[in-house]
Amino acid sequence: MKINKIIRPAAVLCTAALIVSASGCADTSWSFKTSNKTLSNGVWIYKTYGAVSDAISKIQEETSKSVSITDDDFTSNKVEKKNILDWVTEKAKDSCVEYLTIEKLVKDNKVKIDKKAIESSEKTYAKYIDQMGAKELYEKLGISSSSAAYCDSTISTYKEDLFKAIYDKDGSKAVSDDDVQKYFTDNYTDYYYLYYSFKTTDSDGNSVDIDDETKDKVTAAFAKYAKELSDGSKTITEIDEEYKKDFELKEDETVPSSKGTEKLADSNMSEDVQKEIKALGDKKATVKSIDDKYYMLYKGSISDKAKNISDDSTKTDAISRINIVHEMKDEEFKKYIEDEKKKLKYDTNDACLSKYTAERTVNIIKDYVKSQSSGN
Repeated sequence: MKINKIIRPAAVLCTAALIVSASGCADTSWSFKTSNKTLSNGVWIYKTYGAVSDAISKIQEETSKSVSITDDDFTSNKVEKKNILDWVTEKAKDSCVEYLTIEKLVKDNKVKIDKKAIESSEKTYAKYIDQMGAKELYEKLGISSSSAAYCDSTISTYKEDLFKAIYDKDGSKAVSDDDVQKYFTDNYTDYYYLYYSFKTTDSDGNSVDIDDETKDKVTAAFAKYAKELSDGSKTITEIDEEYKKDFELKEDETVPSSKGTEKLADSNMSEDVQKEIKALGDKKATVKSIDDKYYMLYKGSISDKAKNISDDSTKTDAISRINIVHEMKDEEFKKYIEDEKKKLKYDTNDACLSKYTAERTVNIIKDYVKSQSSGN
């Protein structure tokens, strides 16, 4: 099935009445533009389509009720106290203005863009649309694969390249290696722990304590592991292997352990476990009973880990420098874009926006979902 192309009359064919009308010449092939970039109608439609999905998620978060676009009263829903169609329209407009802002900033900052890589990415995305089964709906909406690729892939590449041009090495506001190292060592923790539950379930399904013999075995083994790690005689990998032997694990059984280098507050571990790990010195281990589990806790050297921060994303076990820079500067970068959005001068094609409305998008999606459900 070929993507339908919407052919618009040339400007010279517009009647005088159309020229002086509120919407001007009925050229609906574009939606927003600056002197630097023109966004197609497909970009606008795609952003209304995405905003509908975002609206449904927000309604469900705010109300805890299930919402379907096929509901008869779907358009009566409110998002952040606004009518859903108004919210979708505002969200789509904001995205389009942000795209134009990024395009302008890319040009102003003389960011080098790999055009061939962009073209290749857009071709790949077109194939992806086919694979995920979205092509038919996109055709009904009037979204070309290039418009979808621009929104989902190209503009993200531009935004990332802009970020790097500002904050990465040699950027206009480059973050130094020393600052990256300091941020990393101040905020991250290298850890490893083993745990063993001192509770089990009896034949009646009741929670009971494990037997004293098993407790003694666990406490003795964990004390040994803590000593070996603290004195440097064993590595984490060797401790895992030692545990397998001590507790006679089968091949398909895994060691009840966890390790990582991250912000402890972002981890899944309990606050009590976090507190105990934080209290440890570098390359030191301890044993603790927390709730119904017994732990062997170890904190590695974050300074040693910092030596693995690298520009090479393919390097094994390397910590990505640009990811750390993102953590440091994302909020500043976001504010920079927001401030520039407010200053941006752009044109809006009311003819396009009035034809390809949020309501039209909702109705097409609704009909499509219903036809798919009925097997038509």
